[in-house]
Amino acid sequence: MQLLVTDAGPLIALSVAGVLPVTWECFDLLVPQAVLDECLADPYSPGAVPIVDALLQQQLTVVPTAAIIPLDAAYAMGMGSGEAAVLGYAAQHEQVALIDERRARRIAQRLGVQVVGSGAVLLALKSQGLISSVQTVLAAWQAHGYYLTPELRAELLVRAGE
Repeated sequence: MQLLVTDAGPLIALSVAGVLPVTWECFDLLVPQAVLDECLADPYSPGAVPIVDALLQQQLTVVPTAAIIPLDAAYAMGMGSGEAAVLGYAAQHEQVALIDERRARRIAQRLGVQVVGSGAVLLALKSQGLISSVQTVLAAWQAHGYYLTPELRAELLVRAGE
């Protein structure tokens, strides 16, 4: 199984689409404490309950803030604490970061951190037969305000064979 250091956006997106419970059949998810705090800041937000359930089932591994060497301020400027924690941990431990936000992905590239996005996770889940439709997940994301460019959406559907 591939280990992913997960940012809040992808974790929430997988949660609101109802695919978080099958995600850990392909991936081990590490969640920095700062990311978890962001995800659960509003316990009534869509996606919070599945994240709590995943924690209770020990399907998410929480990384304490003290275990993460902070990013240099030049990299972290303008970045959220969750994204900075994801990139800091991924860089420190040579792990793959699951991040969708464009600016954080560019910084990851400069740090030499390998990055995947939520779309790549969906394609992996579909190829393993864990979800039947990428389109259904994308529709759920759209309903919850999770934005994808039309080009990325089209590319994901083509790659998924839908």
